[in-house]
Amino acid sequence: MVFIYKMPFCGDIIPAMLEAEKFHELCGLRRSIRAFKPDPIPPETLKRIMDTAISAPSSMNRQPWKFYVLQEEMRDRLAHLHSSIMTPEKVASLRERYGDEGVEIRKKLYRNLGSAPVGIVCFTDINNGKPDKVSAALACENLVLAANAEGYGGLMMGSSLAIKDEISYLCGVNLDEMDMVMCIVIGIPDESPEPKERRKGRVVYASNPRDIR
Repeated sequence: MVFIYKMPFCGDIIPAMLEAEKFHELCGLRRSIRAFKPDPIPPETLKRIMDTAISAPSSMNRQPWKFYVLQEEMRDRLAHLHSSIMTPEKVASLRERYGDEGVEIRKKLYRNLGSAPVGIVCFTDINNGKPDKVSAALACENLVLAANAEGYGGLMMGSSLAIKDEISYLCGVNLDEMDMVMCIVIGIPDESPEPKERRKGRVVYASNPRDIR
């Protein structure tokens, strides 16, 4: 099935050139990748991924996000900062939740960003004292799905917020003007995680009040 839609304020009918089934399949096949091959991502591919990221919807069309795409030395500096996350308290918490194997996987991730060749830091504008993290998160999801569409894996890392002061300094960002949302690493997957079962009862279809009682 090919979607056909009319652009607002435009009389032309434009084919979206996107098959619905393939899009749903892409979303369903997405996995959080924590081990990568170090092969670099071609610049033209990175540009396509980032162009798709910033095409996300945003509140009041403010487009509050700002992405820093870090490679080579800057990626290495970002990886070095992450090596401080694995404190004894963090390790104990991870072991309780994921076991010894889960701890080792995450140690490798934080030691060198899982060997991912690209680390991306997302910031968002602060307006009237409030950061618009929701809109920025939508752009982050676009980014990860675009990377998957190009044959790459990715991981959204909320844990990077534990060192946001250091990461912001690395990127030259003033946290009084912008807030950090997350880090994302992308690259060729070096693992094939099994799909995790989705939580039940997380979607409610309601046509009248009785449906939500």
